[in-house]
Amino acid sequence: MKHINRIALILLMSTFLVGCGSAPTVREVQPWSRVLRSSHVVAPAAKMKIEVSGSSVPLLGSEQLTADNIRENFSRLLKRRGYRVENAAPDYVAKVSYLTERNDKFRHPSAAVPANSSMDAAITGSHAGAQSGLGVIVARAVSALAMRSAGISTQASDQASAYTHTLAVEIRNREGSSVWKGESSWDSNQLNIIDRCVPAMQLLLSDLPADSSAPPAIREIKSNHVANFYKLECAGTSFTCPALPYGIMFEYQSVSPTAKIDIPKTIRDQYALAAYCDLLQTAECALPSGTEEDWKDPIKTSLWKKVTLGGRYLMGSGNKSVNIIIKLSVRANGYAVDECYAASEEEFAPFNTQLSKWKQALADYYDVYAQ
Repeated sequence: MKHINRIALILLMSTFLVGCGSAPTVREVQPWSRVLRSSHVVAPAAKMKIEVSGSSVPLLGSEQLTADNIRENFSRLLKRRGYRVENAAPDYVAKVSYLTERNDKFRHPSAAVPANSSMDAAITGSHAGAQSGLGVIVARAVSALAMRSAGISTQASDQASAYTHTLAVEIRNREGSSVWKGESSWDSNQLNIIDRCVPAMQLLLSDLPADSSAPPAIREIKSNHVANFYKLECAGTSFTCPALPYGIMFEYQSVSPTAKIDIPKTIRDQYALAAYCDLLQTAECALPSGTEEDWKDPIKTSLWKKVTLGGRYLMGSGNKSVNIIIKLSVRANGYAVDECYAASEEEFAPFNTQLSKWKQALADYYDVYAQ
């Protein structure tokens, strides 16, 4: 009898561990966001003027340099989608507003569940043809389900300095009428809104159509400065990706101020490290594990234990075409990078084929209404 009980206990623990492995036990809440749109389509190749204004309540002085930095990042992301950023005779004006407020309070991490505000838009078919938008929406759905599955039993409250960052983008036509608006908000223990503004912007812009015929350009890192870049931009940094439900780190380990920081062996082709960081913050569609049969339920959290990101970049002054692949898997705190490298065309082609099938599976999943 004791032997049978021991076997039953082992089976029960194994089941529990397998179930827990589907999602991190400690999750970084993704930014809240919503998008409101008219029937008007803001097509790529349109000319757009950018205006930025905002305030950081705890700080004093001019916001000009912060606004300039946000404008530069927003302009770069718009150009990647095929839009032209011009001040003369624009077709549209994009008004970008930001606000940072100090918000010290008792926090209950597991109680905050990100609302899947874009779900209805996807179901109603307003994303027809914008499959990259569906890649972001399904990631947010998985994040929301994983947060709910954690329950409230693990709640812990603490009080610490916290800041609430809010970013809004409103696009108006030549007549001054609003045709599109996106808003994003997130809490952080960091005062600087610039640290996370790129993934927040990308999260919103994924709702707009894109012409991805021209790969984005990225700077190549000096061969003798790769370690410097890793220490400054990657070590101990948690990245947020619009296409993924959980946060990402290159490796999860405590970083002692006196410890030597080495580049992980999972990072191959280190000259492309800047491209890896960019893709982790801007990818709009991730390829999860599983088969096409598994993809019939794309919000099943077990699919998202292992994911792959991929993208094409023009690197360096010579604009060399480079295919980037990043493979990730779930750990206790989020995703960790298992491997990242510059892929050959032969290696990149199968990924692209599977990604196209995944996007079609998403389109089929959200196409719920009869004609």
